Amino acid sequence: MVLVLACGCSNNRKEDGDNQTVSSEVVDDETTKEKAVEQEIPDEKDEDQKAEEARQNVESEVEQPGVEAVYLGVQNYGAAGVNETAKDNFSYRFEIDGQERILSIQNGENYPIQNVLKEGYTYTILLEDTLVTEAIEKEAKGGEEYQPPVKGTAGKRTLKNFLATAFMPVGKTLYVYGGGWDWQDEGASIQARSIGVSADWVKFFESQNENYTFKSSDASRSYYPYGGYNEYYYAGLDCSGYVGWAVYNEMHAENGLEGYVRASTTIAKSLAEKGWGAWTQNVYQPYNHDNSQFLPGDVFSMKGHVWICLGTCEDGSILILHSTPQYSRTGQPGGGPELSAIGGSKSCEAYRLADQYM
Repeated sequence: MVLVLACGCSNNRKEDGDNQTVSSEVVDDETTKEKAVEQEIPDEKDEDQKAEEARQNVESEVEQPGVEAVYLGVQNYGAAGVNETAKDNFSYRFEIDGQERILSIQNGENYPIQNVLKEGYTYTILLEDTLVTEAIEKEAKGGEEYQPPVKGTAGKRTLKNFLATAFMPVGKTLYVYGGGWDWQDEGASIQARSIGVSADWVKFFESQNENYTFKSSDASRSYYPYGGYNEYYYAGLDCSGYVGWAVYNEMHAENGLEGYVRASTTIAKSLAEKGWGAWTQNVYQPYNHDNSQFLPGDVFSMKGHVWICLGTCEDGSILILHSTPQYSRTGQPGGGPELSAIGGSKSCEAYRLADQYM
């Protein structure tokens, strides 16, 4: 169990302006004419150079044209043999000019292309025959950025801000096993190393209904990481992805730095090893508020799960925040970041609070 402690930070930047001095000289008319003639020649050469550069740029674009394509996913997703041991040789489905094409992808260090591809999104891709060498997402037009009702401030290292930040994805993000991890399942995804609630999480949430389930026996309708890699890393958050994202937004105010997503069992200890609290295994279920060891902001790791403590109620029940595959009203394992309770029954204070606000 680890408590995220408050600490201050500052960022001071000094900007210096450039001073420029313009001098003028008085010259006779002949000298002025000569200078005018001399200046005309370089101007003509500059125009020629610009024309040549423009021609070369056009030729370069013809030689390496960008192709607009919609990413459709890994070919034969969920089939036997399409797993992490074979991921360097996967084939991928794209829609180009209304036709589905099967392509391969250039595997760089840490799979940079796979870690930006999201099913149903449109990209400009560069091709060498059937090999995708680059993919740039085309920004969707329109739409307002999601504004959560409770909002933290990125990089503000206080306990209150940590808890406010942890509330931000609640109600707009679904549970996805492997969500928040990178495509190759080794660390934090781009989304979990970004400030604010990811537009990808909100888009996926709004595309689903009450029958959503993250896991189905039919791989074509499932968002479970069949094969040990995270095809739907971008779509939502699992428990460790959620806590890792919350810690990142507490500790940083910019995107793309080192992330904090790791195995749920080890997250609490790993945070303590960074000096962000004290780690202990000597904990027990409290009987009331006064004898509780569970304090607001504590991160609790257990086998297979991790959660954030909001506090202990008078009856000893504990109110928590976590991302979990809670069953929906239709009985489907959906869920997402939410309030939950740890207590003896549904009549405990923490359960009533969670039920009231969820």
